Amino acid sequence: MNNALRSSAERELERKRYTTALAERQFNRADPDNRLVASELERRWEAALNDLRAAEEALARQTPSTAITRVAISKELSDKVINLTGRLAQIWCDETVSDAHRKALLRCLIEKVVLDRGEHDLALARIVWRGGAVTELEVKMSVNSVTGLTRGAEMRERSLALARDGVLDDEIAAILTQEGHRSPRCADKVLPITVGRLRRAAAIKVAS
Repeated sequence: MNNALRSSAERELERKRYTTALAERQFNRADPDNRLVASELERRWEAALNDLRAAEEALARQTPSTAITRVAISKELSDKVINLTGRLAQIWCDETVSDAHRKALLRCLIEKVVLDRGEHDLALARIVWRGGAVTELEVKMSVNSVTGLTRGAEMRERSLALARDGVLDDEIAAILTQEGHRSPRCADKVLPITVGRLRRAAAIKVAS
């Protein structure tokens, strides 16, 4: 009976994973300027994530806990572990190491990750490593529009000022990127299409 329940929970988890991945792809393909559609797709994605977490918890309840046997580590093995720790960056960047192995390595090293989403495009990620060490990082998140960016208003005004001076969209995008701005769905640069949308919304024509 327990095996049947576990198999059912595993199948349900796979279905939820597929549904969540599909919802994420639909959200990422949505036009950020169509706020109603983007908002609805984001809501569906969040609902799918909640269902996925519930399915993971259901499977965990069907998984019997196993006793953990403490094993004494020899000095030779301890030295190997210490040596491996110093080579983690090299191993991570090694092209022969697959993504599956990288994920397995992270699961061995990380206890948990806490994400504070915040109001705009910056989230605070708190990584708790096995052993108690904590790392805090700022993570750039995708948002639906320029107004969702922390520096969105500043970027808009700068973009429109350059457009009024006759600077072309791709040149404005390059300037804004150098000044540390980015597009809503791009983590490291401003796209010309973003500049074009801002310019057209302000009724500024391209310089001939």
